[in-house]
Amino acid sequence: MRRWAVTLGVGAACLAMPAWSRAEARSPSASADVTSLEPDGTASAEQPVRPHRFGVELNTVQPFIPTVNIIRPKLTWTIFGEPGGFRGDAIVGAYIRPHIEHDILFTIDEYMGTLGYRQYFWRGLHLETMLSAGAAWGTNRYDGEAYDTPTLFMDVNAGYRFGFFEPGGFAHDGTESVGFFVTLQGGTIFSLGVSDIGPRNGKPDYFAQGDLLLGVSF
Repeated sequence: MRRWAVTLGVGAACLAMPAWSRAEARSPSASADVTSLEPDGTASAEQPVRPHRFGVELNTVQPFIPTVNIIRPKLTWTIFGEPGGFRGDAIVGAYIRPHIEHDILFTIDEYMGTLGYRQYFWRGLHLETMLSAGAAWGTNRYDGEAYDTPTLFMDVNAGYRFGFFEPGGFAHDGTESVGFFVTLQGGTIFSLGVSDIGPRNGKPDYFAQGDLLLGVSF
């Protein structure tokens, strides 16, 4: 009789519990996904970190160097890995020299499309390579002849990207949809032997280069 009384008492207590309490007792993880409550008492999930997989950038030094004057806008997007960590970016861009004074030609017009790849190793530390193909034309200073030639160049650069309001950068809390960055780079660009702009007077067709890139990520 005493054993039956205990059993009946426990059963009555369970029936007296609110329905939501009994559901929690059966499934302790039922409320595991609830991370916070809105002011009206409804549950809200924690906001995911925005990845900022795309970027738009522009070089800011070379356009102002006499006889260089190269403008290089680029679009990048992360094709694997996580922004702010070990990751790889594809690059699509342009190489523009719009009728500027040149050391071998009196003036040069040179326009190329660019494809490339940038490997980030840790935060903003990276190595990149790019291939640019297009055309150039102008009149040679040494033989007076006009040249119109296809062009093919390769870049190899190393650098560091300082990001702000983006993953892996400064002042980032995970909710920003747009960030910006400053990238310092140094490397080399060289011809792959396709272009012919006439006599070069002993000047090489490969060059050291450096630049400061400014951009936005989203």
